[in-house]
Amino acid sequence: MRPTRRGYATLALVVVALWAGLTAGPRSLNAVVVPALVAVGYGWLSLRRRAPPTVTRSQPTPGFPGETRDITLRTDGAGPVTVTDSVGERLARRGDRPDGYSVELTERGVGRLGPATTTETDVFGLLSRTGERGDSTDLLVYPAVEPLAPSRRFAGLVDEAGSPERDAFASLREYVSGDPLRNVHWPSSAKREPGELVVTEYAAPDEGGITIVAASDADSADAMATAAASVAVHLLDRGLTVGLVAPNGRVPQRRGPTARTDMLALLARAGPGRPADEGDVRIDAATEETTITIAEESFTFTELTGANA
Repeated sequence: MRPTRRGYATLALVVVALWAGLTAGPRSLNAVVVPALVAVGYGWLSLRRRAPPTVTRSQPTPGFPGETRDITLRTDGAGPVTVTDSVGERLARRGDRPDGYSVELTERGVGRLGPATTTETDVFGLLSRTGERGDSTDLLVYPAVEPLAPSRRFAGLVDEAGSPERDAFASLREYVSGDPLRNVHWPSSAKREPGELVVTEYAAPDEGGITIVAASDADSADAMATAAASVAVHLLDRGLTVGLVAPNGRVPQRRGPTARTDMLALLARAGPGRPADEGDVRIDAATEETTITIAEESFTFTELTGANA
């Protein structure tokens, strides 16, 4: 507990009044010093007996770098109180509001909000009490997701036609009389003799889908996370069944929004490492570049995000 600016001014007035009382008589002392001391004493006693305030912080939803979140703070206390909330790494404060503030998500990982610091004052504003209140709140920042250009690199992995009868890619094989023409893989067929066609075979739902394995060097975890997230979202958005293996865990093969959220959350926390698992898509992030391998064919991640992929 310590005096506020008003409290210091009051104490200074008491000192002046004491000096005046010594020179002009006790009447000046009684008129100023006694009321001031009573106010300070009452303020000290009221703060000491007051229960500490509670602070409730809204739970922000995870997001991507560059997005903002509004944080709401609610305080419950018996007297005047102001709240200041701390903002940790991977987040940046972007303005205050009467009921809270806004933060920008800046880097992949787990950002932290709080704990909050409260400053209480007595009813006269002479004394204040400061303390940390409440727990901290984690705010998950997903890796950036890059849009992937239409590419022959994913031929067979992605059902570009979007037919509901198709499922996860299994393999390419020669055309057999009776195969639906929509299953013809035209890029591969064009490389063969005229009349020789190749069709795409898709796995049945219970045969699984596509597994992505993500690995990185010690200083390349961010690049790994971005590449893995971009590939996973690209495949999931096309209705495929996708699984993910990362250095910090795995998400089993699934499809839909829940699988997307789980994979992004796993990659948000992923550090460097090299899983020994084998998958349909292998991502290797190194200091120089990030490499993607599909069916023993390797290429850089920048090829997949550029116009020449």
